[in-house]
Amino acid sequence: MAATQTQSETKKSTPARRAEDNKAEEAQPIAEKVKEVGEQLEDMATRNAQALREIAREGAVNTSQAMSDLAAQSEDFVKKNPALAVAGALGVGVLIGMAMRNRY
Repeated sequence: MAATQTQSETKKSTPARRAEDNKAEEAQPIAEKVKEVGEQLEDMATRNAQALREIAREGAVNTSQAMSDLAAQSEDFVKKNPALAVAGALGVGVLIGMAMRNRY
């Protein structure tokens, strides 16, 4: 009787083993796909970070150039109109002084 039980357990366990093997085989391609998607996401993140770095660098260069141009224009204006520049500076100073006096 023990031999009969062992044979029936073997017969029952064979489909169970097959199901487990099938699940393992199915899980392997899924794991590979997950790994592939992870690698693709990593590549996308790297490309996006590089693009953002390039955009930031270009923005910094453009801002620096714009500030240099503004400084040169201001210098030219002061050289051409010194009295107007002093009057403007005085006016701005008075406005700042009035604002500060009312605040404190």
